[in-house]
Amino acid sequence: MSIATYIGLNFPVKLPEDYIEDKIEIEYVFSEEEHRQAVKEKHFTVPHIYEISVTEHAIWEMNEYQKIRSPHSYEKAQKTFLSVCLLLKELLPAGDFCEIYICWLGDEKEEHEKELTINLNDLQIEALDIHENCFIRIEN
Repeated sequence: MSIATYIGLNFPVKLPEDYIEDKIEIEYVFSEEEHRQAVKEKHFTVPHIYEISVTEHAIWEMNEYQKIRSPHSYEKAQKTFLSVCLLLKELLPAGDFCEIYICWLGDEKEEHEKELTINLNDLQIEALDIHENCFIRIEN
């Protein structure tokens, strides 16, 4: 099984046509249309649903458990999350937001266990605890 990191936006994005070596991409990775539709209906308020693809550590490893058990993985997840935030800072117009939901593929209809709101202009990265079944609203 795979963990999907869904992202919902208020506008469409152009998906890459070929493989590119960006650390962070917005595209379709593991999910099928039915999975994205389930996330849209259950968790998101925005119309355009994609996935975040990362080539480094997943952002859902940025939690207290990883901080204690695997500090190296936790730090790598923090760097990945900061890269996602930099991408979103460029992508989102001022005053706009996106929504992220992280879950095991097939668990899109499950209730989320945690909800976070993050402002890109005031990142408090040390306070974040991100894991699967986590809903995140990111505001610019």
